[in-house]
Amino acid sequence: MKTRILITIVILLTALPIAAQYAPEPKRDRLDSAPKAFRTFFAKFRAAVEKNNKTQVAAMTRFPFAYGYDAGDEGMYTRAQFLKNYKHVTGDFFGEYKMGKNPWFSKGDGNLTYTISTESASHLTFAKSGNTFKFISYIVEP
Repeated sequence: MKTRILITIVILLTALPIAAQYAPEPKRDRLDSAPKAFRTFFAKFRAAVEKNNKTQVAAMTRFPFAYGYDAGDEGMYTRAQFLKNYKHVTGDFFGEYKMGKNPWFSKGDGNLTYTISTESASHLTFAKSGNTFKFISYIVEP
């Protein structure tokens, strides 16, 4: 009996990596298929970042703001800390990361959050807030 259980466990453990390899990717859409309200907000957000308008970007952000740049370098920013670290937070969204005009996005929390993903695995998350959205986090995958 113990041998059967052991053999079953070994087979399952061997099969897991193979199954993961063939698992379907999570559904991702392009920004142009997002609701118009979010696309309008994101266009204004993007324009503010590209103009380096810290005040406008901060007004479009919810605090405390979650960040994660690297393992061990994550936390929450107050508004003052966000403004102080603004260039670190927004520096390469539209440059080095090559987000493009129609980036990947995904919905979460019952369509209350939208996450924009760059080609270099960084993620900008926005949450529905009344009739608009707020920038709530910036996370870079390791």
